Order: sequence, then C-alpha cells, then structure tokens
Amino acid sequence: MQADLDHLREAIAEAQAAEAAGEVPVGAVVVHAAKIIGRGQNRVLRDSDPTAHAEIVALREAGRHLGNYRIEDCTLYVTLEPCAMCAGAILHARIARLVYAALDPKAGACGSVLAVMNHPQLNHRVEVQPGLLAEECGTLLTGFFRQRRKAKAAARILQNKEAAMTTKKKWSAKVDTDSTHPDEGLFNKSASTIAKALASKKVSPKGPASGIRMLNFYINRAGKNLSQERHAELEKAKEKLSAIIAKQKAEIKKQKAEKPHTSAKSATKKAAKKSAVRKSGTKSK
Repeated sequence: MQADLDHLREAIAEAQAAEAAGEVPVGAVVVHAAKIIGRGQNRVLRDSDPTAHAEIVALREAGRHLGNYRIEDCTLYVTLEPCAMCAGAILHARIARLVYAALDPKAGACGSVLAVMNHPQLNHRVEVQPGLLAEECGTLLTGFFRQRRKAKAAARILQNKEAAMTTKKKWSAKVDTDSTHPDEGLFNKSASTIAKALASKKVSPKGPASGIRMLNFYINRAGKNLSQERHAELEKAKEKLSAIIAKQKAEIKKQKAEKPHTSAKSATKKAAKKSAVRKSGTKSK
C-alpha cells in the first residue's frame, strides 16, 4: 500500500506540472519491478495532439524503455480514471495492474461510464484499484476548472468593456464629425441653431431624439472645459429639441386619431355605392 501511495504521489507531481503549463491536471507513471520507467502528464494543448493524455504519454515512454509495445508485468498509476481511448491503450499494452485516484463520472471507462478493463469479450484483463488519494486528486481537478471558469468570466467582462470603449470611441468620432462646421463647431453656435441642426436627420440619424443623445454625450465629454455660459446654451438647445420631439409626438397622435374617422367615412361611401347598385339592379328587372 505504501508503495502505491508513493508512486501515485509521483503521478500527482506530474499532474501539478501539467496544471502549471495550463493543461488539465492529470498525471501518470508506469512502474516495473518497483522502478518508474515511464512518466506522463497531459500535453494535449502543448502538442496540439488529442491523444496526448497523461496515460498515453507515460505508456509511450515505458514502451521505449522496454523496447516493446507490450508493457507486461507493469502497474500504471494515474490521478484520474482513464477514458475509453486510454483504457484501450492500457489493454493493448497488456498492463497488469491499474491504480487510479479520482473517478470520472462523465468519461471514465474503468467502471464509471464504461467497464473496459475486465470486459468478458476482450482478450486481456487488468487488475483495477480505484479511489486511492481520490479526494486529493479530485480537489486538484475541481480547483483547476473553477479557476478556468473564473478566467473565462473575467475575459468576457474585459471583452465587453473593450467593446463598450470601442463603441464610445466611434460615437465620439461621430459627434466630432457631425459637429464640424466650416467656420466653427456646431456646439459653439446658439441654442436655436444647434436645435435646428440636430433636428435634421443629416446631422443626427434619428432626428431630435438622436440629437439629444449627441448633446448629452458632448456635455459629458467636455466636462469642466465648458464655460457656464456655453453649458447654459447647450441646455437651452436640449429644451428646444425636447419641444420639437413633443410637437412631433402630438402630430403623430393627431394623425392616429384621424385615421378611424377616415376609415369610417370610406366605409360609409362603400356601403352607399353597394346600396345604389342593388337599387339600380332591382329597377332594371
């Protein structure tokens, strides 16, 4: 038992090295005659290799050490229950014994999801000892994935902030462009001139409402650089634009109110025409 613990701690050291390299923290060692002949850690990302799991890396090194793909009379120690791919490699290598720590309820092929090691239709059997140092290795994995989720969340927040800053810069550039005048900036004009210009869709794409947003942005951006007189003039311009918006809304409301009367009149005319047609048809008979 003590030898198993010692060798599994060597596998944990490999898992910690994988974590330091940004890989999922899984490590493995192959032991033959009480000596480690193969070490492995997850190298999937570093090698751009989907097969570079810790078990596979350790088996490759052990095979080179023995000069044979059959790694018989050996024990494989791994920090996480092997997946189907690794379980197949373990069987093909003729590993005699497997000791693993944490269970893998999502992809484990040694009892959790599949039971490959002692399948009755396969031509090799592997002695399996699960759960040794399971809590320690499980904590290592859960801590890694927790940190990765936090990093992804932080990256999304940063991305959103950068996108917001980009939008703000574009809007700032638009304000600068839209406020350009042959003689001086539009926002240096009188309140009436500003209001009339911003009510135009040529300057503010959606008319007065867009113009108010442009004014607010300009005032906030200018901040303390605005004199009291200029600030007051810009506020007057906002009031005038608000009045234009109110007038537009009133006109829209009036038009909507008039539509039912118009439709009622047209309906009355149609009914009168139909009645006249019926009467003329009756007379001709």
